[in-house]
Amino acid sequence: ILDVLKQENVPATFFVLGSRVEAMPEMVKRIYEEGHYIANHGYSHVYSSIYASPQAVLDEYNKCNETVKNAIQVPEYQSHLFRFPGGSSGGTYAAIKTEAIKLLEENGVLYVDWNALTGDAEKNDLTIEYEMTRLQQTVLDRNSVVVLMHDAPEKKVTAEALPQIISYLKQQGYEFKNFYEII
Repeated sequence: ILDVLKQENVPATFFVLGSRVEAMPEMVKRIYEEGHYIANHGYSHVYSSIYASPQAVLDEYNKCNETVKNAIQVPEYQSHLFRFPGGSSGGTYAAIKTEAIKLLEENGVLYVDWNALTGDAEKNDLTIEYEMTRLQQTVLDRNSVVVLMHDAPEKKVTAEALPQIISYLKQQGYEFKNFYEII
């Protein structure tokens, strides 16, 4: 993924899990050093822990932020950007999420959700064609697009589809920016 982004001169935002940052600090450091935005997706991705309370959401954010600081060796690092596991609204934990949004904002943390996807969150046995179809179905004519994509080993087709995804979005007139440029 990083090699393709570099080759295409495309900046990206990576919403990282703290537990994965601890497992692969050298990869996170490379992401940072290549100018991509490292945003926060919590530490554990265990919904029952994350959404135990609004404070638990903030604690997950803070724990992930600390792991990123350690990995990239930048003590003052603060992502200021969170993506709620499972999205910021609805579901079993809707009330907690609403309260957590206020608590995050009080602590200088914004949140963002995706508004387009490749389908890689839907299943594991993907094809490039499936991902391109889901992208085209969900991008529509939006002015601004945040595409949900995953980089887990079982999602290798997403990495294989990335050049086509970039090409398609460029053909549609989109410019690529990471959140350094946006916020």
